[in-house]
Amino acid sequence: MTEHAARAFVLDRRPHREQDLRVTLLTEHGARVDAVALNAQRSKRRFMGALTPLALYRVRYTTTARATRLDEALVEQVWPALARGLRSQTAALAATGIVRAVAEPAPHDGALFLLLGELYTAAAASDDRDALAARLVRFAFEVLDHTGHAVALDRCVRCDTPAPDGARVTVDPHLGGVVCRGCGGGPFAMSAADRADLRAVRAGDYARGRAEMLRWTARIIEGVSVDAAGSIAGVVDHFDPR
Repeated sequence: MTEHAARAFVLDRRPHREQDLRVTLLTEHGARVDAVALNAQRSKRRFMGALTPLALYRVRYTTTARATRLDEALVEQVWPALARGLRSQTAALAATGIVRAVAEPAPHDGALFLLLGELYTAAAASDDRDALAARLVRFAFEVLDHTGHAVALDRCVRCDTPAPDGARVTVDPHLGGVVCRGCGGGPFAMSAADRADLRAVRAGDYARGRAEMLRWTARIIEGVSVDAAGSIAGVVDHFDPR
C-alpha cells in the first residue's frame, strides 16, 4: 500500500455502485490515475465540488496491488467564468476529453497538466469564437506532440520531402500528416492558405484562427486518436459560424 498526494484535474467521473464514484485524474506529475472514491456521492467534506471537471484539486490517494482508492479531494482553484460562458465551458471540456484520450498511466513530464491549466485560464478569459477555436486547435496539437503523436503538416510523413509553402497538399490521418504525390497522396486535400493558417495557429498566432479549423483538426488527428478527434468533433456545432 502506497499513499500519494498531488494536485490534479478530474478528467472523468461516473457513478459506481450506490454511493461511490469512479474517477480519472491527471496529476501534476503527468500520470493518469483511475481510482474509486468511496461514498463520494454523499461526502462533500472529503470530496469537494462533487469531483466535477473544470477545477483544480489537491488530492490524496492510495494504491494497492488490486486498486487505487481516492481518499480526499479538496478544491484548490476554480475558473468561475467557465460556468458562465457556454462556448468557453465547451472548449474546456473538449480539452479535458483530449487529455483523457491520450494521457498515460505512468508519470511523464507534467506538460499535459500545465497545458490543461493554461487552456482553462485562456478559455475563462475570452468567449470569442475564433480565438477559442484557435486555442483549442493549438492545444490538441501540443498534447499530441507531448505524447509522441506529432502530426506533420510541413513535410511528407513517408519520404520526409518538404511540402512547399504555396502548395496544396493531401493528408492521411492514419499516417500522421501530409503525404506527397510521389508517395501516393492522402484521402483529404488541404489548400495552401488553410495549411498556412493552421501552421500559424500551431505556432501561437491566434489572430489567424477560424472556427472551421476545428473540423480540419478533428479530421487530421482521427488516425492518431479517435477519441481525441471525437472530443473536438463533438463541440464543432458550438463554434459553427452559421
